[in-house]
Amino acid sequence: MSASASGPEEARQNAEFDEFAGNYDKALNEGLKFTGEGRDYFAAGRVDWLTKRLSAKAARVSTCLDFGCGTGGGCEPLVSGLKIDAYLGYDPSSASISEARSLLGQSKVTFEHDDQVIPANAFDLVFTNGVFHHIPPADRLSCVKLAWRSLKPGGWFAFWENNRWNPIVHFLMSRVPFDKDAQMLFPHQARSLLRAGGFEIELTDYLFVFPAMLKALRPLEPSLCKLPLGGQYMVLARKPLHSDGRHS
Repeated sequence: MSASASGPEEARQNAEFDEFAGNYDKALNEGLKFTGEGRDYFAAGRVDWLTKRLSAKAARVSTCLDFGCGTGGGCEPLVSGLKIDAYLGYDPSSASISEARSLLGQSKVTFEHDDQVIPANAFDLVFTNGVFHHIPPADRLSCVKLAWRSLKPGGWFAFWENNRWNPIVHFLMSRVPFDKDAQMLFPHQARSLLRAGGFEIELTDYLFVFPAMLKALRPLEPSLCKLPLGGQYMVLARKPLHSDGRHS
């Protein structure tokens, strides 16, 4: 997916996600079923890990932009887990946004498919998960800059992506219809991309090492978070505190 449907590749991808909007979870679970877990396990795990990392940095977030929110599956974990007061879910797939609105109408929650309505300097947190491997490489920096502009000075960017170092991830993604043509980012590529967009890198963590059949070993995962073993990684970055809100 991408920040706007301004070219043929972006239009093709948006149409693809429009096609899967009504059965997104079913398509996603074609890959996740091999882990023994469903979407909710991973969504809750990401938010729980992020909450701990933000707490360790004494960061309080009350406003969140969910960049590439799809059909809104990450909304409830983010809002409840981080105690968000105002949530904006953005995705260029209009069909996905329609699906999210029909399922998740709340006073503190809104969804948009037009990036022009995303306000500048408005959010404490931008969250994105598994989005940038769908964005053509030439368009990724403009999406990072959009995230940068939307954040308040000192705001946080939680950048989750599938771990390209992990061979099992490649297999799982090959089973998901809309992931077959994805171009994953190595962690160092993600960090370079965020730096190019004006962010300061705080940390990189790896999560989801053990499938359900080995869940007895999951208490070990925090001690393994700096090793590139997990199915996903999070780059936690920050917009400089002394920023005037403009980006070159």
